[in-house]
Amino acid sequence: MHCHVEQIPSSAICKKIDHKIRKNAENYICIFILPETLHHLWIAPVKKVEKRNVVLIEYDSLDKAAFLFEKIESLSFSLDDNLTILDIIEKVQSAFLINSEKITKDFYAGFKKEHSNFAKFITGIDDHIDEKENKNKQWYASVMLNRLLFCYFIQKKEFLDGDVNYLRHKLEWTRDQEGEDRFFNKFYKGFLVNLFHDGLNTPKHNHEFEKIYGRIPYLNGGMFDVHQIEREYANLDIADEAFISLFDFFDKWHWHLDDRMTASGRDINPDVLGYIFE
Repeated sequence: MHCHVEQIPSSAICKKIDHKIRKNAENYICIFILPETLHHLWIAPVKKVEKRNVVLIEYDSLDKAAFLFEKIESLSFSLDDNLTILDIIEKVQSAFLINSEKITKDFYAGFKKEHSNFAKFITGIDDHIDEKENKNKQWYASVMLNRLLFCYFIQKKEFLDGDVNYLRHKLEWTRDQEGEDRFFNKFYKGFLVNLFHDGLNTPKHNHEFEKIYGRIPYLNGGMFDVHQIEREYANLDIADEAFISLFDFFDKWHWHLDDRMTASGRDINPDVLGYIFE
């Protein structure tokens, strides 16, 4: 079915629409169209390991529409094909899930390289190189990258002071303060540690904090607690170059809190967090 709308619905609205439709149809394809434009949003329910999600494919120009056509080419069939309803459902599911696993694996391959690179910039753990301390550097690189992954998702929803590029902007701001080589102005010790422990891990923030960090949410999940490694190594530090490289990699991807796909083929949703955490 298709529907002309005054504006393309948000993912939250799409989920409400799905809730209504599924009372009469468990499987469907719904197309929203902005009249007199090429802006379309296609939605369809899919199942991922018994979990039902609503996948959104959006395009707003003819060149981007090719992305959708490639995905749904496999939907074409003839009545002579003797397909059952289950066969048709499988074809729809496959068309709307195509490449999602590949994108996640491509992201993870790059993520592993960034993880190894990031660990090289960690100091204060490797004063006496041994197997334990090498493992601790790798462990702390994982802690930091997992935190920053989470921050990238929430900044794209403007939860970090309303800035979708909050971390990048604060890195640049920190390095501009009286010269990037000044110890207390380094991004890790001069900004990021306080953002994690005194911002995202603290229910209330005073005026002085908000002057520097802006409006920051409190996330009561333990991810931003002071970590065991942070307690054990008092001289822990991370060079700015580690974050420059990591943010360059993260910024190549499009971050969504739903299953939206675009013509970029570089869309990352929270499912990737579970894949990486595993």
